[in-house]
Amino acid sequence: MKNSKVFKLLKTFSHQERQRFADFLKSIYFNYNDDIIRCFAAILPSLQKTKPIEQTELDLWKKIFPSKKYDKAKFHRVCSDLLKEAERFLAYHKFSQNKTLQNVYVLQSMNEKRAMAQLPHLLKQSKTEHLKQTLHDSEFYYQQYLIEAEQNNYQEKLNSRKDDKNLKSVMNYLDKYYLIMKLQCCCAILHYKNITNIDADLVLMDEILLHLKNTSYKEIPVINIFYHILLTQLEKENEQHFQQLKKLLLENSKSFEKPLAREMYAHAIQYCIKKINSGSLNYYRELFHIYKETLAKKLIQVNNELSPYEYKNIITTGLRLGEFNWIEKFIVEYKNQLPIEHQENAFTFSMARVYFFKKEYDKVLELLQQVEYDDVFYLLDAKVALIKTFYELEEIDSLVALLDSFKMLLRRKKDIAENLRIHYNNFVVYVKKLVSTSDRKKIIQLKAELATSINVTELSWLRDKVEESLNNNKR
Repeated sequence: MKNSKVFKLLKTFSHQERQRFADFLKSIYFNYNDDIIRCFAAILPSLQKTKPIEQTELDLWKKIFPSKKYDKAKFHRVCSDLLKEAERFLAYHKFSQNKTLQNVYVLQSMNEKRAMAQLPHLLKQSKTEHLKQTLHDSEFYYQQYLIEAEQNNYQEKLNSRKDDKNLKSVMNYLDKYYLIMKLQCCCAILHYKNITNIDADLVLMDEILLHLKNTSYKEIPVINIFYHILLTQLEKENEQHFQQLKKLLLENSKSFEKPLAREMYAHAIQYCIKKINSGSLNYYRELFHIYKETLAKKLIQVNNELSPYEYKNIITTGLRLGEFNWIEKFIVEYKNQLPIEHQENAFTFSMARVYFFKKEYDKVLELLQQVEYDDVFYLLDAKVALIKTFYELEEIDSLVALLDSFKMLLRRKKDIAENLRIHYNNFVVYVKKLVSTSDRKKIIQLKAELATSINVTELSWLRDKVEESLNNNKR
C-alpha cells in the first residue's frame, strides 16, 4: 500500500489539509461516493507522522467493506477514485486561494450569459482588487491581461468601443507576461545547456534582447531581473551585469513568491560557481554573501528543508574563506533542516572537512570512516578529502593507491555527470604530477599549467600545494 500513488500523495498532505480533504469528501457537491469516504478514513491511521499503523490491502478492505469478500479489482478502483478526488481537492484548494482567478471566471461567465448590468461593477471591482497585490510576477500580468480581455469582450458585445484604449491594455499586459516567461525560459535553457545535452532553439531571443536594450522596464523588477540574469549568461566576462543583478535581488526579492525568488538567486549562485571554476576565486566571497542572504530570507530552503547539496556548498564556501566559527555553528544549527536520511552523514562529513581546514588530520580520517557512501556527491568528495589528508600526512603510498582506485571509480561509475567526471579526473592528474616529482623545473611548469587551468576541482588547494612545494625546493 505504501507504494501506491494515492498513499504517496496523501502522505504529503499536512494535518490541516487532511481535515479539509475529509470535509471536501463529505460534501455531496464534490463527492457522492461513500466508498471513497470510508477508504480515506481507513488509510488515515497509516498516514500519521508519529507511530503510523502498518496496514495491508486486506486490512483496508475489511474497514471499507466489512461484510464483503475481498475483491482486488474493486479495491484498486476505490483507491483510484480516491486519488482522483485528492487531485481534484488540490486543484480546488489552489483555485479557492486565488481571488483574481475567481473574478476572471465570474467575468467570463457573465459575458457568456450577457449579464451586462452587473459587468461594469464587477470589472471595476476585479481590477481594484487585483492591483492591490504586492507580488508582481508573471502570473500578476497574465491575470491582469485576462481581466482586460473580459472588458474587451464586454465592450464588443455592447458595440460601445469609443477608442482603442482597452485593446492597448490587453496587448500591454500580454506583452509583459510573454516577456517575463520568455526571459525565464531562456535563462533556464541556457543554464541547463551547461550541465546537460538539452537541445532547444532560443527563438526570438535576439529580437527580445534588442527590444530590452532599447526599452526600459525598470518599473517592472521581474523583467529587469531576468534580463540581467540572461546578460550574465550571455556576457559572462562583463561583471557589471552580476553586480546589477545582486542589487536588484537585494531590493526586490520580497516582491515575489519564494519559489520565484529562489530561482532568481539560484542563477546568481550558479554565476558565482562558474566564475570560481574558471579561476576567479574572489567570487567565493560573493557566493558566501548570497548564501547568507538566502538563508536569512529562508529562500534556499524548500518547505523548511535544506538540501544536502546546498548544505555542502555553503560549508565549502565558508571554509574556503576561513569562516570557521560561522561554519561550525551553521553545521550544527541547520543539521535538523536536512532530510532525516541525510542528517548524520552530512553532519559527520562536514565536521571532517572542518577538522581538515584546522589541520587536525587524524580526526578527519576517523570521521570519514563513519561516512556512508551511498550518495555519489559524498562518495566523490570523501575521496577527495582522503586524498588531501594523505597528502598532508605525507602518506605517499596510501595516496598513490587511492589516486589509482579513484581514477578507476570515475571511469566505471556511470551515474557521475560528465562535467563532474572531468573536474575530478583533472584533480587526480594534477595530484599525481605533484607527488611524482621533486624537480623544481617540473614544479614550475605545473604551476604555470594550474594558473590557466579550468574545470578542476580543488583548484585553489592544488595551487597552494604547488607553491608550498616550490618554497620547500628553492634550489
